[in-house]
Amino acid sequence: MNRMLRPPPIVVISTLLLALLHSSAAEAPALQNEAGFIAMEPVVHSLHMGSPATRLELISSEARIWYSFHAADRDPEARPLFVLFNGGPGAASSSGLMSMYTSRYTLDNRIESGGGEQYVPNPFSWTRLGNLLYVDPRQTGFSYGILDHVEDRDLRFREFNAQNFSTFFDGAEVVRLLLRFLARHPELRDNPVVIVGESYGGVRATVMLHLLLNYASYGDGTEMYQDPALVSEIRAHLEAVFPEYQGRIVPPEVIARQFGNQILIQPALTMDYQGEISRQLWSQPDSVLYQLGREVGVPYDPQRFPSPLRFVEETAGRDPYAYTKPTGWLTSFFANAGRLLHFIPQLSLVTGTDATRIPELYAANRLVAYRVANPDYETDWPVAGDHSVDELLFLRMGRMEEWLALVEPGDVGSVFGLLQPWDRYFLGLNEEAGWAFHFYNVAQVRGYEVHYRLPRFGRMFLGNVAYVRTFVTNAAYDLVLYAEAIPPALARHTEILTSVRHERDLPAGTARPGRIILEYRPDGTANLATIGARTIRFPIYARSGHSVSLLQPAELLHDVAAWLAEAGQAAE
Repeated sequence: MNRMLRPPPIVVISTLLLALLHSSAAEAPALQNEAGFIAMEPVVHSLHMGSPATRLELISSEARIWYSFHAADRDPEARPLFVLFNGGPGAASSSGLMSMYTSRYTLDNRIESGGGEQYVPNPFSWTRLGNLLYVDPRQTGFSYGILDHVEDRDLRFREFNAQNFSTFFDGAEVVRLLLRFLARHPELRDNPVVIVGESYGGVRATVMLHLLLNYASYGDGTEMYQDPALVSEIRAHLEAVFPEYQGRIVPPEVIARQFGNQILIQPALTMDYQGEISRQLWSQPDSVLYQLGREVGVPYDPQRFPSPLRFVEETAGRDPYAYTKPTGWLTSFFANAGRLLHFIPQLSLVTGTDATRIPELYAANRLVAYRVANPDYETDWPVAGDHSVDELLFLRMGRMEEWLALVEPGDVGSVFGLLQPWDRYFLGLNEEAGWAFHFYNVAQVRGYEVHYRLPRFGRMFLGNVAYVRTFVTNAAYDLVLYAEAIPPALARHTEILTSVRHERDLPAGTARPGRIILEYRPDGTANLATIGARTIRFPIYARSGHSVSLLQPAELLHDVAAWLAEAGQAAE
């Protein structure tokens, strides 16, 4: 259903800000910064377990998905397109990667209380490498859903289920946005694309690339997830980029000419294995948890503290995302970014656009919009029972978001208008969306392998790595996604690999050594049997926690530039 949008009213913003954002028409490059929404129509998709009798058909709901595009500093038409997103699931990218030393303006990592009162120029902007496209996935950040009879709480509650929230549909929706963005920008349509995911974003990147590389299987019944409409969009894009394959299936090694690089920052890849191995590593007497216990004067004992991250956060008073920092250190940056993005001058500055010119932000154009089921945003999801540590950590993170959401700060209300009680201008962490991935998901209840922790996604990741150059960070202070567990976790996939070797040294002169060597089984699946070995760049960031771009921005930019330059993709 198409919704008519009213043009925004004339809003006066400072002449200085406009001068910063816009050069004269004569000087303007063909590609300029832009921000806004791409409409998503209802999509029929399904899951199956090998027979029609096991088919679960789903229809997604209408939504408007936010993106922010930042043109490269020079020659944007000739530069790669980086697609960046955070994880959660349920976390925004606008208050994450976009606000933390990847775009031209950033929070200030020298200020411990969340980055200060305004965005500051970023000397380490990734626009030196290429064009940046940030995406807030469904119901996160600025993205919002559309629903007739939106005032009905029960209808809103039903929206937080498998038709809109599953690992597969989540990845498919970001692919849809990417392809539609490329179609709108023919100057970029055949440029190299670099997928950049943080945290759960590693699984989203895995799904996206698997969909792109194996697109035909997602429409002919081969894969568990089926999405014929997306397959048609992918096919149309690939035939435009690779016209010699008109009417034929494009093989993955050809698709990788465009979608052949991924950068994963502290990623979830095969999380059940990563979590199990992390606990094993932490139980060793010389582990970081024993060292932390000695440092704070509370000896760590796995029997006394069965939840390692609770020990870190509650007993040691440290942030499990960066254990050298106090509890809540990283979430304070996310929260402060969310607060600043409620101020029009700050939003316009960091996106490099005039936010008042985006019609979908105005209350008059979102009368049927919703962000939450509960108008007061007090979660009523049951939390009793046996939940994983990361699920409980997600719940505690949500507490900070709740009080921020009750009364939105800034000037958005005075500029764009007051919203309905179930709507929000910005949600850095939408707890209800996160819960829809974790629990109350009909697909999970019926036994489909859609939960992001499952080994299925590790297998998909390894299938992608056969064709896609891969860069993964190894941050020393991150315990939520403990990177040292990644190599042994991948080694658990003996159905695909014969060995995994973590090399901690590289040739002399390399500032941050580290790589993972994967040996693929010669008797593996048909499309992987002849792969041989693949290398994952795995540099260690000795002073970083979960958000490597925030804590070591110069080093990360340098390493990414050097890694891409090896393949002739980008250089500073």
